[in-house]
Amino acid sequence: MIHAREKFGKKLIFLLIILAFIIVIINLTNPSNIVIIMLMNMIIGSFLYFLLKIFTKKNIALSLAIPIFLVTTLLSLKSLDPLNLILVISLSIAIGLLIK
Repeated sequence: MIHAREKFGKKLIFLLIILAFIIVIINLTNPSNIVIIMLMNMIIGSFLYFLLKIFTKKNIALSLAIPIFLVTTLLSLKSLDPLNLILVISLSIAIGLLIK
């Protein structure tokens, strides 16, 4: 029990470090460059993946984190039209079926 609590504490500290890194990047940079936008989306996607991995299995966390990453990328690039949304949904369903 003590080992599991220590492991959960380490995961929580890791997530808090990623969250602090996200807050620092948001406050210090201006997201006008595509590289900065994609870096921020990858950091947010990895944060959501590690957060979901704590509460679910690795496969389920991956199949949930990828569509969230794709939707945030489309939203940040202002390209979220209905066709792209349908493509993201079908891609996430296909990834979920392949992982199972």
